[in-house]
Amino acid sequence: MNAEARALRLTSAITWLTAAVFFAAVLLVAIVIPIHAQDALTFGEWSRLISGHWHLHYPSATGQEYGRPLFYVLQGWMWGLFGFSEISGRVLSGLFSGLLLVALVWLVRDREWGRVAGALAALALIATPVYATHVVSGLTDIPVAALVALAGALVWSRRPGPARAVAACAVATLAMLAKPSALLALVGLVLGQVLLRESWRSRLVYRMAPVAGGIGIGLIYDLVQANYVHQGLRTFLQAGVNTDYYRSLATDARRYALLDGNWFGDGLRVATFFALFYAVGRLAGASHRKGVFAGVPLALFASWLGPWIAAHEARVSVGSLHSVGAAFAALGTTAFLVVGALSYQDAVASRVELARFGLWALPTATAWALYGAYDFRLLAPAWPPLLALVVLSALPAAAALVRRGPAAVALPLALFAIVVAENVYNVDGLQKSGWDQLRRTPTADWLDSGVTRAIVMPAFARTLLIVQPEMKKDDLLISPEGAFRFFFPGHVEQSFPLRCDDVHRFRVFVLATDEGSRRYMEDFLHVSGDPAFWAKCSAPHLKQLNDGFEGYAVFRVGP
Repeated sequence: MNAEARALRLTSAITWLTAAVFFAAVLLVAIVIPIHAQDALTFGEWSRLISGHWHLHYPSATGQEYGRPLFYVLQGWMWGLFGFSEISGRVLSGLFSGLLLVALVWLVRDREWGRVAGALAALALIATPVYATHVVSGLTDIPVAALVALAGALVWSRRPGPARAVAACAVATLAMLAKPSALLALVGLVLGQVLLRESWRSRLVYRMAPVAGGIGIGLIYDLVQANYVHQGLRTFLQAGVNTDYYRSLATDARRYALLDGNWFGDGLRVATFFALFYAVGRLAGASHRKGVFAGVPLALFASWLGPWIAAHEARVSVGSLHSVGAAFAALGTTAFLVVGALSYQDAVASRVELARFGLWALPTATAWALYGAYDFRLLAPAWPPLLALVVLSALPAAAALVRRGPAAVALPLALFAIVVAENVYNVDGLQKSGWDQLRRTPTADWLDSGVTRAIVMPAFARTLLIVQPEMKKDDLLISPEGAFRFFFPGHVEQSFPLRCDDVHRFRVFVLATDEGSRRYMEDFLHVSGDPAFWAKCSAPHLKQLNDGFEGYAVFRVGP
C-alpha cells in the first residue's frame, strides 16, 4: 500500500472515530438531559396534544406550529404509539442531525478526492458550535437543513434518473413541511441548477422541476393552514420573525452577525472567510493559486478585523486574537490552507460549481441578514451550500497533504480532532459548567428529569415546582413563557396580559421578568413588567408566590 492510500485510510479512520465519539456524547446527553430549548417546549405542546388526541388542530396551536409539522407531528405520533418520553423526542431530533451529516458528506463526495471532501465536511459540521448546541434540541432548524442538504445531494452532480427526481421532489416537500425557511433555500437550489453545463431539458426535467414541485406542494399545505388560522400566506410563512420586536433584534445584531464571521465557530472562522474570498476571487477570474495566495492572508486579517469592527473597535483582543487558543487555531488553519497552492488541478473546484453553491446560499443568507441575524441557528437552511464552499476551498490543501503520506496529514487531523473535542462542551448548550454539574450529579439521578432539568433550566425548574401544585385538572395558566405549554398541554395561554382584568380566567399567572421580556412589555406593549405592579391587582386579586428575581414571578389568581 502506497503512502497516499495509507494517508486516505488514516484520514477516514480519524474522521469517523472523531464523529463516533462526538455522537456518543450526543446520545448520552439525549438520554440524560430533558428537552429544554424554549421553542422546542413551546411547540412540543402540539406533539403532546397530537399524541393524546390524534388530530392536528387545537385551540392552543398557532400558525407557527402549523408551519412546521414534520418534526412535531412525527414526534406526536411516536409518543402516541410508544408513550410520552422526552428521551425518544431527543433521539428523533438527533436522527435528523445524523441525516444532515450524511447528506452533507454525500453532497461533496461525488468528485475526485471525494473521500477527503467527505471527511472535511463531516469534521467541519461536528466542529460547528451552533450544530452541537442544537444537535438534539428538538427544534426544526437542523431538520430543515438536513432535508435541504439531501435535496441538493439528489440533484447536484451526476444527472438524476426518474427515480432520483421523484425522490428529490419528495424530499423538497418534506423540507417545506419541516419549516417555512426551507422555501428560500430550495429556491436557491433551483437557481444553482441554471448554471450547470447540461441541456436545458435535462436541467428542467431532472433537477429544477422536482425541487420546484416540492416547493409547490409545500406551499399548498401552507396556504391551507394559513386559511385555517385566518392569515395571509406571507404572514403565515414569516410567523415569528417579521414583527417589530424581532426586526429590532435583527437590526441590533446585524453588524456583529455579518462582520464577526463566527457563523461556524472560532475553529472555522479563518476557513470561512477564506472560502468567501477564494470563491469571489475565482469568480472574478483569478487562478486557483492566485486565489489561495490572495485569499489566505486576507482571511487571516479579516478573522481579526471583522470581529474588531463588529465590536465597534472597542478592544483589540477579538476574533482570532481573543485568546491564545484562538490565535493558535487561526495560524494553524492559515498554514493548512496555504498548502492548497501546491495541489494538482484534480482537487480544485470549478468556477461554475463555486458559483452554483453561492447562488444556492444567497437567498437564505440575505433573508437571514435582514430578519434573523440575532440567531446563527436561523441560517441553518444555508449551511449545506456554505459548508460545501468551505470544504471545496480547503480540499486542495487536504489533497496535497494526503499525497505526501500519513505523516503530512497527521498534524492537521489532530488539530481538527481537538477542535471537535472542544466543541463537545457545546453539545445541547451545556458548556463546561453544565458538564461539570452533570459529573457532580450522582449517576442514580441521571434519569430523574427533575434533577437534570435543574442543570439546564434552574430558574424554570424551580418555578415549575411552585406552579405544579397550584394547577388542578381543569385550571388554566397565562404566561408569556411558552415552555409551560409543554407541561400543561391545552391549559396555557401564551401571551402578555395588558391589565389586571386580563388574568381573571386563569388560576396561575407567571410573569417573565428577564430583561428581554421586560423590554418587550415596556417598549412595545407599554405595560409594566415589574412584579410589584401586578401584585397590586385587586380585581382579580393576585397573590405573589415567589420573589421573581430568577426570571419568573408566580401569582395565584383569586383567593
